[in-house]
Amino acid sequence: MGIMTNGVQQWVFQRFSNAVFVIFGVVVLMTITSNGLTYESLNALFAATGFKLFALLTLVLAFANSILAGWQITGDYAAKFNIPPTLMMSVTIIVSVAYLVWGLMLLFA
Repeated sequence: MGIMTNGVQQWVFQRFSNAVFVIFGVVVLMTITSNGLTYESLNALFAATGFKLFALLTLVLAFANSILAGWQITGDYAAKFNIPPTLMMSVTIIVSVAYLVWGLMLLFA
C-alpha cells in the first residue's frame, strides 16, 4: 500500500473505515427493526441514491481495508509459516477484487 506508508496513517484509515462499517450496519439494522425484514423495505433502502452512494463508499473501504489487512498479515506471518509473501498477497488481492466486483454487481444490478 504505497499510499499509507506509516503505521499511524494505517491505524487512522482502519478506524475511519470501521466507523463507516458500523454506521452502515446501524442503518440497515434500523431499517429492519422499523420496517421488518421484507424485500420491499430493503429494496426501498437500497434504491435511494444517497444510500447507494454510502453503500458504494462502504464497499470500497472494505476492499481497501482487506488489502491493508492482508498486507499486514503477510508481513507478520508469511515467513513464520514459510509461505511466499507474493503468494499470500496475490490470494488477498484476488479475493478482495472478487468481493469488490461481486458487491458492485449486487449494488448496481
